[in-house]
Amino acid sequence: FTIPANASVAYAIGVELTFINMSASNVTIAITSDTMYLSPGGTTGSRTLAQYGKATATKISSTEWLIEGTGLT
Repeated sequence: FTIPANASVAYAIGVELTFINMSASNVTIAITSDTMYLSPGGTTGSRTLAQYGKATATKISSTEWLIEGTGLT
């Protein structure tokens, strides 16, 4: 999955995107030119969602997202 840049899709601040992985393998949640922070910790970059994992990304500013969830690294 890839979250598009604000320049491509201008989601409103506060929008939440939920990802659920029901596949037999891990999936990657990526972001284009905006920034995605892992909660807790604040590290940035693409994330891996394990099988049966659930993650929610919340848009916190025009170009920043915060992601958290179960099975998310």
